[in-house]
Amino acid sequence: MLGSFSRQPVENLRFYHSPGPRLHVWDSLLAETAMRSIRMSVVLTILALTTGVRAGDERPYLDIDDPNFRAYPLAVPDFKDLGAGSGADLARTAVETLRSDLGIAGVFKLLDPRSFLTKPEEEGLTGSSINFANWINVGAEGLIKVGLLKTGTEVTLDCHLFDVATGKERLHEKISGDAKAIRALTHRWADAVVRSFTNTRSVFSTRIVFTKRRGKSKSICLMDFDGHNERCVVENGSINLLPAWSADGKGIYYSSYIKGGPHLYLHDLESGKSRVISQARGLNIGVSASPDGKYIAMTSSRDDNSEIYRLTPNGSAATRLTRSWSIDSSPAWSPDSTRIAFVSERSGTPQIYVMKIDGSDVKRLTFQGNYNQTPDWSPRGDQILFNARDERLVYDIFKINPDTGEIRRLTQDQGNNEHPSFSPDGNLVVFSSTRTGEAKLYLMNADGTNQRLISRGKGEYTTPEWGPWSD
Repeated sequence: MLGSFSRQPVENLRFYHSPGPRLHVWDSLLAETAMRSIRMSVVLTILALTTGVRAGDERPYLDIDDPNFRAYPLAVPDFKDLGAGSGADLARTAVETLRSDLGIAGVFKLLDPRSFLTKPEEEGLTGSSINFANWINVGAEGLIKVGLLKTGTEVTLDCHLFDVATGKERLHEKISGDAKAIRALTHRWADAVVRSFTNTRSVFSTRIVFTKRRGKSKSICLMDFDGHNERCVVENGSINLLPAWSADGKGIYYSSYIKGGPHLYLHDLESGKSRVISQARGLNIGVSASPDGKYIAMTSSRDDNSEIYRLTPNGSAATRLTRSWSIDSSPAWSPDSTRIAFVSERSGTPQIYVMKIDGSDVKRLTFQGNYNQTPDWSPRGDQILFNARDERLVYDIFKINPDTGEIRRLTQDQGNNEHPSFSPDGNLVVFSSTRTGEAKLYLMNADGTNQRLISRGKGEYTTPEWGPWSD
């Protein structure tokens, strides 16, 4: 349907995975559960029907893309301080970090600790010391137990994951390191838990780059995926804009007016130094690095009009890709590095288009709305995020299937929501929103659910981009 993006009922904003049993219950599991007690058989059968089971394996396997997906009920009680109180503060920080990580992951239903029937000091870390009936009674299907021991400046996490129905230990790891890195150590355990259930890596070690305005200047800053450990890497008193990660995650492209411009720079995170990539006359902005590391695409007005150019990562061999009387901007690479999404006004209003990397085979994607911009391609290749202005002149976030043209709205009635960027696994989205009056950064699931504030400092946070995995 053509026309503007009108307001929609709240229930149309988000995808909902319909509840119901899974059908793939394996014969091997049925044969094994038949030999168990009646009570345990019932519990396991329910568990298999609602969470899915791998062939020959009792462990539930969570697939967020499955239409019958149901979040896995998981209990995460307070960590047990094994050092007679010396690690109490670290234990609190660690359990808060773990609960946050697993809550953001989108595959777990974290149970409220206030509902727990057992206090941490009443149970140990091993299966023989745990009353699993109490955890079944609060609705837990999984249980995490962690003991923390602080020795000098070092800390060790003794981490256990149990299947509540069987009482079996599913995962056990000991993680040690500097006590100052307690959040990073906890991220490692959270990642192991996610991998155990999904067979995919988490985003807990990734970072987000963004622009932060304080006063009249704008800086390029970094934060962990959850908003912690914020620091500015380009802070020169000038206007610095539109940061974007290099393909290897070791550098950040940005545009700056520090010497006129805007010129395009690349900041090396290891050395802390920036160098010029493009200082052609006119605009040098809006860069995007191809995932294969071979090229960058950017917006340049070196030939008077705003067009998309392809360059090598160091700024050489500039090739013009678009040739239109209109403004062409905001390139975004497909995950296979064969196509580029971009914004063009060639139809009279800003719309999302796609072309091959040589500028050929241009196709218009969006036909609804009269102001669509800032595309970002999913790492899976099946969706493109963008933000659009509706009939009330409010900006919201949408996503479109580049093959079918199907559009879904992800935000509504919460200020202006702009510049969405996918996480490297495609499960999460970071974006900027003015819902509290000033632009801050938020995370949400890729279907628009579970929206949460992550920026914690003062100032205006805009134009975030999620970085790649660090290894």
